[in-house]
Amino acid sequence: MSNPYADDPTVAAEYIGGGRWRQKGATYTTTSVADAQQRLADAVQRIEARRELSDQAKRVAIARAYREARDHITAAGQQAIEQIETQRRTLTRRAFGQEGTADPTAAISRRDADTRAAQLEKPAEAARLLARAERNGDEHLARAIAAHAAELGWSDVLGEYVGSRPDTADTITQLRQLPDTSDPSFKLQHAMTYSVAQPPQLGGMHDYSIDALADSDMDVP
Repeated sequence: MSNPYADDPTVAAEYIGGGRWRQKGATYTTTSVADAQQRLADAVQRIEARRELSDQAKRVAIARAYREARDHITAAGQQAIEQIETQRRTLTRRAFGQEGTADPTAAISRRDADTRAAQLEKPAEAARLLARAERNGDEHLARAIAAHAAELGWSDVLGEYVGSRPDTADTITQLRQLPDTSDPSFKLQHAMTYSVAQPPQLGGMHDYSIDALADSDMDVP
């Protein structure tokens, strides 16, 4: 069974056997990338079949086809990252955001809460400050601590926050399931996913050399 999450870059998945997939912390090949790779392979095959072209003309045409595929896949990879981060911002606002207000006192309180939360370095101290905020009815501080805990993966602190706000549980679960785009393993998997194999006719040239070849003045109809 193929990966049912393949076309959603905000969902990571892994195969667990028996035709089953589950969400995980990495992303896998998308249909868009596979299509671009196939278009390149087809283009190379058509170019090679053209007997009227010189070897150099074929190399130029293949370089242009490769650059088009590479740039398409690079853009798709960047779009996938942007979609993940947009989803993260949306879910973060939904779980921890505050309603907009023209009250300057509330704005100052939120900024102060954000500053205090950002200084927390250990989950134990975050839990203590969250408990104090809950006792004092300081919603600004409680939300700021929970957002900080979500960013750092402090599950116990988040659990305390959700315990008194069960309506946020689904949103926070979705937030925690998003891949960490700064994680080295994600970056490696992402780079592997959003890459294109260079046609052997280009001889392992660096991309800047391929771009120079593609930019040549040679007219290849």
